[in-house]
Amino acid sequence: MTAKRPRICVIVNPVSGVQRTALDDITNYFAAQQTHEYEICVTERGGDARRFAQQAVARQVDVVAAYGGDGTMMEVAEGLRESSVPMAFLPGGTANVMAIELGIPTDLSAALDLALNPTHQVRVIDIGCVDNQYFLLRSGLGYEAEFSAGAARGAKSKSGRLAYVMNAIRKLRDMRPVRYVITIDGEIHVQRGITCMICNSTSIGVPNLRLVSASDVSDGLLDVIVIHNVRPGTIIGLVIDILRGILPGAKSRGTQNTHWQGREVTVTMNRRQLVARDGEPLKRAKRISAHIVPQALRVIVPATTLETSVEHLDRDQAAV
Repeated sequence: MTAKRPRICVIVNPVSGVQRTALDDITNYFAAQQTHEYEICVTERGGDARRFAQQAVARQVDVVAAYGGDGTMMEVAEGLRESSVPMAFLPGGTANVMAIELGIPTDLSAALDLALNPTHQVRVIDIGCVDNQYFLLRSGLGYEAEFSAGAARGAKSKSGRLAYVMNAIRKLRDMRPVRYVITIDGEIHVQRGITCMICNSTSIGVPNLRLVSASDVSDGLLDVIVIHNVRPGTIIGLVIDILRGILPGAKSRGTQNTHWQGREVTVTMNRRQLVARDGEPLKRAKRISAHIVPQALRVIVPATTLETSVEHLDRDQAAV
């Protein structure tokens, strides 16, 4: 009797990133392989990726793979949330932050090989939720939302990460600090700043570099970060803290920026600010609420990444 081949559903956003042949490349890859039964679902509008993932769970497929940027990954993750079906990342966006955070290859062929490799590992990670909208990376208020959600798709396709940098510089002219009243697990903090970030991942899209070194996408906690201003001393301090994340056991020296961790977060502002999740604009608001959904998503990762993440989490817990 012939063994039943595992089934994989591949969800493709054909307009993500700069690799315009991606859909053809993925189709040819699966047509040539002999290990999996497959189907390819192509998105046409927002919400398609989430719906395709939910339908794949209902059909009891073995793996759902997603090609696209952080927004596509967010939708697929929401569709797979709290199911037993693992997600394979096929990075195709401009930044690919979560893929880099998890050590997944950003080369399409290598990511496809990982998705079909029978020796791959599965890591269980958290998902964040802001006002009933889920996110993989972070929800940004104010400046972070303006520059991440405001970068035009055409500019991102043409200039890549530089599009974010240019938009960040443009948005600086309009930024004024606001008063944040932040409640984290019942404890109230008051800060003034140009942005507040509620993060599941604090990765900046570079291996091993995070806004906060003592953070992990599997720790069951949100990281709340307030950046007060863009004066040179503040930015230099932030860069130093990021670089300290490379050094095992290094602790933050305490910059002018503020960081907390918790499971439930409410932020009230004295002026409406743009709110974004994973680089997608959500709304303008004076109050938002967020919480962590722990251990909500199963993700296919290289074995070495899983080992490193466990060591990283153990080290951070020991340092507390």
